[in-house]
Amino acid sequence: MTARTAIALVFFLATTSVFAQDDPPPPAFRVALEVSLRDEDLKERVSKYLRNELRALGDVEVSAENPDYKLYVMLTEMRAGGGRVAYVLGISVTSFFPDGYFDTILRKDLSNAREVSSLLEAVPVYEHQFLSLAGPSEANLIETVTSSIAQLNTHVLQPKRSKRVQDN
Repeated sequence: MTARTAIALVFFLATTSVFAQDDPPPPAFRVALEVSLRDEDLKERVSKYLRNELRALGDVEVSAENPDYKLYVMLTEMRAGGGRVAYVLGISVTSFFPDGYFDTILRKDLSNAREVSSLLEAVPVYEHQFLSLAGPSEANLIETVTSSIAQLNTHVLQPKRSKRVQDN
């Protein structure tokens, strides 16, 4: 091998390794959002705040396609004397049966309703609920959204992460 060939080979390998990127790991959780609010403009902003906070967790993808969890978000403005005095933010967290779960159950030879019931109970549907009161400003609302997603992370997602680590 000549010096030019060796240099060209080294250059080629160096440039391909610079441009080669590993695919990022798949998200650990997929979360769907359903926000209920009459004010469409505020609804879009709250949805954006929620998506941003969920993505900031690092291992959460916000997607309606095959979610692990769905967040049902309800926001109400409390008014008195012609002005807003507070926001009430409620979030219910539900989990979904994994794709193919019912097919797996139906393929098994189940002899009685108790076996079917035990298999269905193995996957919780209702996970958690958060109810928060925020001050009247949108900054207060953003802080409450941040706090609510932190609670979701602490009470729902982190235990699942820990269990996955233990299982591996």
